[in-house]
Amino acid sequence: MKLASEVIYALQKGLGYELYKALFLSYGKRGEKAYFYLSQNRVKKYRDFFVVVGTNEYIVDESFCSCPDFQLKLKGKEPCAHIIAVEVAKLLKHYDEIDAYYTDYQKP
Repeated sequence: MKLASEVIYALQKGLGYELYKALFLSYGKRGEKAYFYLSQNRVKKYRDFFVVVGTNEYIVDESFCSCPDFQLKLKGKEPCAHIIAVEVAKLLKHYDEIDAYYTDYQKP
């Protein structure tokens, strides 16, 4: 996923108001939620996936997210808040890195 140019520019100033404003203006409510996930350190990088912790834990892999918003409402045509958060987190290197596979934590 390619982030909006306003977001890329705001990233230069770090995790602050400029980034919040750029995310909100570019992506609306989803951008605002993405900023919340970032500011609350809810983006986790496992060996196999990124995971964003919200009401539930959602797996983000490339341009796919396991959340209902992405799969049902957006039908994979636009990024959800979790995908936006992961893309920004990658560029900022602002995520918790967990040296384990996320799939190892799943209950059978």
